Amino acid sequence: MERGERDAFVSPTEPTVPLEEGRTPPPPRFDEKSVQRAQPAVPLSLGERARSWPLWVITLCVVGGVVGGVLGGLALTYYQRGGEPTAARQIPADAPGGAVGATTAVVQQEPQASPAAEAAAVEATQTTAPAVNVPANAEPKAEVASAEPGANVQGELKEALGGWLAATNERDVGRQMNYYAPTVEAFYLARNATRESVRAEKARLFARASAVNVEAAAPEIRVSPDGRTAVMRFRKRYRIDGADSRAGEVLQELRWRRTGSGWKIVGERDLRVLQ
Repeated sequence: MERGERDAFVSPTEPTVPLEEGRTPPPPRFDEKSVQRAQPAVPLSLGERARSWPLWVITLCVVGGVVGGVLGGLALTYYQRGGEPTAARQIPADAPGGAVGATTAVVQQEPQASPAAEAAAVEATQTTAPAVNVPANAEPKAEVASAEPGANVQGELKEALGGWLAATNERDVGRQMNYYAPTVEAFYLARNATRESVRAEKARLFARASAVNVEAAAPEIRVSPDGRTAVMRFRKRYRIDGADSRAGEVLQELRWRRTGSGWKIVGERDLRVLQ
């Protein structure tokens, strides 16, 4: 009988096989294993909501990471600067472009000391540096004079030079020696000559001369910073009449030292022959 069913001819035009639209699906059939492995059904709206939770978590993590990075960078910058606020740079009013409003500087207040500490500080200041009462009408003291020679020093040296020249022209050896120190460090070619040896040389020269005429131009004077020594240079024109008559012009140098009895010569020499 089964063979007969297989050999039966079915025409494709006969409505023996229902169309897809009209076919009713067969009911599902489950065995015991399928029932045991089956999962509970979940509504579609709940499934979509469950899948949306990880996106919110990721968004919150990203935002938290960005905020944490910004705060960490600010904290690191503040730590590297030592925690001290940087004072704002002020632009002077006379800068190019006119006055510009300066940014307000951040000032860090210092902790106030206790009253006991302030009292101790005041007492220590009064002990170490006592106050000096200055009259209200007192004039400020003049500043210390510079190393440049004043008019009084220039006048003293020029007066000494005038007296030395007058004693030379009068051939007065005694008065001329009053302008020499006990030891003349440089007397032409001699060094550390005594005043007695200088007197002997001057007396020998005057004894052989019938007339002596020495003239000096305006001297150039340099005074040491301490005001105790001075170097004087000037053009000296001389004429000596007598057994050894001679005349000429030289650039002479006199070195002076201030003493209790006035300026004294400690050096005498000719720097250069001019004529």
